[in-house]
Amino acid sequence: MAMLLGTAPPSYLQSLLLPPWRPYIEALHLDGRWGFFAPDPSAGRLLRYRIEARPGAEPIEHRFTESLRRADPAYLRYTTLSSAVHPERPAVMRSVAHALCRRHGLAAPARIHFVAMQQIRLTPEEVEAGARPLDPAQLRSEPLGDVECAP
Repeated sequence: MAMLLGTAPPSYLQSLLLPPWRPYIEALHLDGRWGFFAPDPSAGRLLRYRIEARPGAEPIEHRFTESLRRADPAYLRYTTLSSAVHPERPAVMRSVAHALCRRHGLAAPARIHFVAMQQIRLTPEEVEAGARPLDPAQLRSEPLGDVECAP
């Protein structure tokens, strides 16, 4: 019942039946938006980060979730985490940055630069003409800030 109510579009019936099932719906993460369904899906957001190894060195860009396979058990965890990385949540940014600093320890990172790549909405005509949502021309870069790696 929680799976049916949690994924149902808002309605009068859903508002009556939902309250006792809300804890189950939240525990199963079924309380998301309906923005991924046609005809008007929401544009996506990708998290990328650059490692600054030392002053003067060329930063190395990494893709946070794009390299993961959807079947990977960590995929949902990392996509959820990437959506939480934002300047308004400095504790989350620091936590993720410090984990990335440890992951790339051999590169001796000094700083992590976070960048969100926001997808630009495509019209059906643009898709038919060959445009793809992850083409570089269809992504808008939004700097999120830097976090220093601990010494």
